[in-house]
Amino acid sequence: MSKGLPLWTPAAGRAQWEAGIADAQGARIYGQQERVLSTLIRAEQKRLDRALSVLELGCGFGRHAAYVTRLSHVQYHGYDASESMTEPLRREAPHLAKERIFFGEDPLTAVGERRFDVVFSVATLLHTPGDRISSLLERLGRLLSPDGVLVLVENPLVPTSVWDASQHPGGWLHAFADALPQGWDLHHGPGLVDGQDVYVLKRHGGEGRRYFQLTGPESPRDESRPVTLEALRERAMPQFLAWAERASKSLSGAAATSAEAKVEELTARLAAETERFARRQRLQALSDDLARLRASRVAFPDAPTAYTPPAGIPGFLHNAPLDTRWAAVMPRFGKLMHVFHQEWHGIRAAAGYMPGQKLAIACERTLDERELRAALELVQRSGCDTVIVHSYSPNARDFMVLLRRTMGSSVRILSLWHGSSAQFHYSLELDYFAQLVDLKRRGVIDEVATVKPGMHLLSSDIFPKTVINLPPRVSDAERTSPTRRMTRAALIPTPNDWRKNFFTNLFACQASTRIDDVYVTASYKLPEALKARRRIHHVARPSRTELFELVRRCDIVLNASLSECQPMTALEALSLGIPCVHGTLSMGALDAHPYQRLSQIAGVDSVEAVTAAIEQVVSLRERAPEELAGMMADYARALTAEAVDVLGEFVQS
Repeated sequence: MSKGLPLWTPAAGRAQWEAGIADAQGARIYGQQERVLSTLIRAEQKRLDRALSVLELGCGFGRHAAYVTRLSHVQYHGYDASESMTEPLRREAPHLAKERIFFGEDPLTAVGERRFDVVFSVATLLHTPGDRISSLLERLGRLLSPDGVLVLVENPLVPTSVWDASQHPGGWLHAFADALPQGWDLHHGPGLVDGQDVYVLKRHGGEGRRYFQLTGPESPRDESRPVTLEALRERAMPQFLAWAERASKSLSGAAATSAEAKVEELTARLAAETERFARRQRLQALSDDLARLRASRVAFPDAPTAYTPPAGIPGFLHNAPLDTRWAAVMPRFGKLMHVFHQEWHGIRAAAGYMPGQKLAIACERTLDERELRAALELVQRSGCDTVIVHSYSPNARDFMVLLRRTMGSSVRILSLWHGSSAQFHYSLELDYFAQLVDLKRRGVIDEVATVKPGMHLLSSDIFPKTVINLPPRVSDAERTSPTRRMTRAALIPTPNDWRKNFFTNLFACQASTRIDDVYVTASYKLPEALKARRRIHHVARPSRTELFELVRRCDIVLNASLSECQPMTALEALSLGIPCVHGTLSMGALDAHPYQRLSQIAGVDSVEAVTAAIEQVVSLRERAPEELAGMMADYARALTAEAVDVLGEFVQS
C-alpha cells in the first residue's frame, strides 16, 4: 500500500458513496430548476415580445444568475439580504455589480422604484415564519410590473404551514395555496423539480382567489385546468403525512437525548397540526353531512309569517359595523363569538351589544355549502374557543352540527334561546326549542340558556340562570340631557301583532294628557270612529341609527307587550336616557330596583293601566329630571354588572 494514502474502510467507502449520490442528486435538481426557470422566462419573453426584466430573490453567490444572464434579451437582477453572500457574484460578474445586484433587509427598499416582469425565488422562503408568509407574498407582489409573475420554486404543497425540524438547520413548509393574496391566481406545478413544487402567482384583476394546475413552464398562464382550494389541500395530504412521520421520528430522537423541552414543543406542534388537518378533512366531508341534515327537516304549516329579506342578502357577515359599533368591550370575552341571524332585528341587537366577535348569518334563505364552509373556516381562523348561537333556525342547526363535526371538542358551542313558552302555540317554535334540548343531550351543544326566567323548569338540560341582555354602549354625547325641553312625544317602535300589544300602546298614548305626537314604525288601520286625537307620525322601518334618533326625540318609549322576554327597545332607551314603559320582566333582584318598579306594569292589556304608567313616568321627568336620570344610570350599572356575571358563568359552565 502506498505510503501517505488513507486506509480504506467500509465506513469511509460508504461515506464516499453517499457523498457521490448527494452530489449527483444535487446536480440533477439544479438541472431541473434551470430547465423550469429558463423555459418559463422564455415563455414570458415570447408573450411580451420584448426584453424582459427579471429579479431573483435570494441570489446568493449567483448559481441561477449564471444561466439566466445567458438568456438573450433578459436583464437579470439579483437581491439578497446578505452583502457578503453576493460578493462572489459581484466580483465574477462585474457588469452586474453596480446596477443590478441589491442587498439589504427589505427587497422593496433595496430595489427602489424598479419593477420586474418576473420575480423568482428558489428555496429562499423556508426561514420565514408561517404566520408571516401571506403578508410577505403581498409585499413581493409589489415588486412586479402590472402584468408580471411571481415564481416560487419552494417546498411541496402542504395543507397548513408547519415547522419541519427534520431539515438542516430546519425551516418552514408553507401552505402557499392558503397564503395566496386576494385578487391573485396560483398555478401549482408538482413534479417538475425533485423535492420541490413550482408556484406561479399573478394578479387577475378581480376579487377572490383562483387556482389552476400548472400544465408546464412553457405555459405559465394557462387557465384551462382550474382546481379548487379543497382539491389542492387533498393533493397536499401525502406531504403532510410525510411531515408527521418525520416529526414523530424527531420526537424519538429528542427523547433519546433527554431534550425534554424540545420533545414537549414538537409534541404540541404535531398534535395541533394534526388536529388542524383533521378539521380540514372533516370540512371536505361537509357535502354528505349537509345532505343528511337537510333530508331530515320537517315543514310546519302554522309557522309565523317570516320577514322577507332584501334580495341578494349575503350568507354571513363577520364583525359588521352594525354589530360592533355599540358592543360592550371586555377583554375577558375576547375568544367568544356570537352567531345570530341578520334578519331578526331584536335578537341581532341583543347579540350585537354583547362583548365578543360577531357572525351574522342569513335565515330566510338556505345557506349553500360554500357559504357554510366559509363560515366554519372563519370561526377556525378567528381564534375563538366559544361560540354562542342566538336563537334557532335550520341554518343555525346546520352551522352548529357541522361546527361540532369539524372542530370537535376544541370549541364550546352554546345556544341562547330568545323566546318564551307563550310562543309555543306555534308548533314550529315548540319543535325548535325541543331540537335544542335534543342537540344538548346528543353532545352537539354544550349548554342551552334562555333570556326568559324559569325556562329551565321545562328541562333539566337548560342552564338554570337567566342570561340578561346588555344595553348598547353609547357615548355621553349620544345620551339625552335630563334637562332637555320636553317634546310631548312618544315612540311605539314595536310591530303590529298580538304579542307586542300595539293597539293598547297606541290608544294609551291617545288618552294621555301629556302626549301630543306619537311616532310609530308599524303599519295599521283604524276605523273612522276610532281615529286618533293625537298627531300620529308613521316612520318606515328605521335603521339602528335612525331608531336611536327617534328615541332621543321623544319623552317616553312604549313597549307594553303581552308576552316579553327582555325588550331591546327598553335597553336602548335606557342607554339614551329616555324611559320606556314595558310589561313585567321577572328579573330577580333587578325587579326591586326603583326604576324597574317605575317603568314596568302588570296590566299591559289595559289601556287605562298603560295610560296611568305614561302619566306617572312623564310627570316624574317633568318634575325631577335629574332624579329620573340618576335612577336610570344606577339601574344600568346594576343590570350590566348582573348581565356580565351571568354571561361569564354561562360561557364557563
